[in-house]
Amino acid sequence: MKFNSDEIKQTIACLLAGKDYRTAIINNINTKFFSFTMDFFKAIVEAKINNISIDIDWYKENFVNNSELAKEEIAWNACTNIKSISNICNTTNKQIVIDMAVANYEYLKNLLGELEKDETNDLNIEIKITKNKVSVELTLSESLLVINALATRKIALRGGAWSSIGKQVEKPLLIELCKLCRVKESFYNADHFTKDKTKDVDREVDFKLYDDTRKEYRCEVKLMGKGNPESADAVIARDSDVFIADTLSVQNKKQLEERNVLWIELKDHKKDDIIDQFANVLKKLHIPQTIEG
Repeated sequence: MKFNSDEIKQTIACLLAGKDYRTAIINNINTKFFSFTMDFFKAIVEAKINNISIDIDWYKENFVNNSELAKEEIAWNACTNIKSISNICNTTNKQIVIDMAVANYEYLKNLLGELEKDETNDLNIEIKITKNKVSVELTLSESLLVINALATRKIALRGGAWSSIGKQVEKPLLIELCKLCRVKESFYNADHFTKDKTKDVDREVDFKLYDDTRKEYRCEVKLMGKGNPESADAVIARDSDVFIADTLSVQNKKQLEERNVLWIELKDHKKDDIIDQFANVLKKLHIPQTIEG
């Protein structure tokens, strides 16, 4: 999921104020999900009205076995996702995605058919959608399929949002901290990562700082919360010198200190305190700056 510049700036402002940034992300997810849901329902009305099929296969032909749709949409509509298909098939070739989506649709269709035949089931669900005073009603199977597709889409939006916001905020956050501490651009590198082919192992890192001798210090940012300790393990894998996180547990801090990794925790700290923390890190690394921590 892509966030616009205003959303990224808002997130950085929250982080540097020691506030929780998650509310803005949740609002963004809900806004995109509701917009998708409205468009999805509109498309369902049109497909249902224009299709002569009297069974659930109108959904298959319009929303699953339809090469005009993006492969991500095809997967979502069939209640699966691109990542799962990639893990199973080792490819996201569009025709493979369609084949896998159709197979999953057929499985769900049979499952829902058995549910409708179950005489012990005394519950019925029918979704009625009206557009321009024209209404269509979905059967139990159709309704559950649509609900499942929406749930799949919401999960994809959530996963994409939480994964993307961290990646899109990391470099701008560190650049802003460098500006606040008046670090010259020649003493940091926020360029897109390019693997050093002369090294056997060269893991991607978010940001690099340099001292007067051009010695390199690798910086890692994780917008992790408590209960997600494995995110701190990225420091070990990437041989980082500085770790900046939204929240750090006591155990995280001890692990980082044992490895001589300098750390900064953002949440529940005032902006001046965060700036002082970063200035102290710069001082310890002998990186020129004009804000004394």
